[in-house]
Amino acid sequence: MTALLVLLLAQPTGVFENLEPWKVLETKGGLVLQGRPIKGSKLSEYRGVTDTPYPAQALCEHIYEWATKGTDHPGVRLRKLLKDGPDDRIVYDQIEQSVVSDRDYALTVVRRREPDGTCRIRFWTSNALAPPLPAGFVRMERLWGGWVFEPLPGGKARLAHTLFADPAGSIPAFLVHGPQKSAVKDSVITGLKKVKAALAAKK
Repeated sequence: MTALLVLLLAQPTGVFENLEPWKVLETKGGLVLQGRPIKGSKLSEYRGVTDTPYPAQALCEHIYEWATKGTDHPGVRLRKLLKDGPDDRIVYDQIEQSVVSDRDYALTVVRRREPDGTCRIRFWTSNALAPPLPAGFVRMERLWGGWVFEPLPGGKARLAHTLFADPAGSIPAFLVHGPQKSAVKDSVITGLKKVKAALAAKK
């Protein structure tokens, strides 16, 4: 059994099998923001979808690198790569909060390329692999999502980015929805900028 297969089997059950339909919340600048409920949670899962001028494999390569090794993600005060593999990585993040306690978590990130050219990246918390909880921090236990890059005619691709994040602690749900919607949109916009810059640098 390969290490990648072991990680895929370790995915939390029910996380990526949500059958609730997506509801369009906003469309702006070609980016469609969608949301759907999560059973047993007051929080929602969000997804950003847009068509891009970039090939699926370019998105797959550069967004995977930025998502797992980039240090310019909003709020991230510390990032450590606990495991580095070509298609599976484990990342430890500390998130700085302005009002409440800082957060931390370890994420497993797995990338899979399919025969039709589609690329899928999934991530989920794997805190058993995290360092000891620092004093004053709250550990996030429910965080997951992913990226899907589907080839379109003409060397273009459709991008979809999904995120669910329960910040834990005593933060009211109404204070979480807005930032999480923004996080999805900002990640899509920033990820596309990273791809554009990487492709330009190769010319």
